[in-house]
Amino acid sequence: MKGMLIPTNGNPVEIDIEVDETGSTLHDLQRLVGGNIEPFDVIFGEGISLYVNEEGLFTCPPNRAVYATKGMEEAGYLSMMDYSSPVKEGELYSILCGDLVAVGFDFETGENRDLSADEMSRVADYFTEVSKPGSGIEEVIAIRMGQRREEARSEDGRVTLKGEAQASRAASEKLAEGRDTGSPARDDHSIV
Repeated sequence: MKGMLIPTNGNPVEIDIEVDETGSTLHDLQRLVGGNIEPFDVIFGEGISLYVNEEGLFTCPPNRAVYATKGMEEAGYLSMMDYSSPVKEGELYSILCGDLVAVGFDFETGENRDLSADEMSRVADYFTEVSKPGSGIEEVIAIRMGQRREEARSEDGRVTLKGEAQASRAASEKLAEGRDTGSPARDDHSIV
């Protein structure tokens, strides 16, 4: 079966997924993602299934960031970052971890199928232009720093060292604001 592998920190590649003697692709999909599979179908809608390692959040490195689409905003999808508010187009929706596999899906039969050439192009474009290699780890770092990744991006969308430095400095200052050292303030003119 024709599909696409979206490796952690790599560009999507076309692959052949093995079908076993019962006609199932389950074992090969599990092998490709490194564990039990779970579909993540919000990106492409009907017709394309994206499989992830269901325990990837705990066992695999970050792969790709998923940003909300206009359709997700209009449908009222809740943010997976806080589960309390609907997402807006362009906001971080989720971070997918580990290698990902995209295949076609036939709703009438309920079975996986080959990805068409057009579908392969859509998957490749999304995972090289919208959700680029490294976007998952970039968003994880931004979350840990208490910053949104956009704050460190230049006008052409690239993360810059200057932007990273400014974001790191802002995060450090934010952490320091809430810290009480417990020592009295010193006047520079006092004699100790």
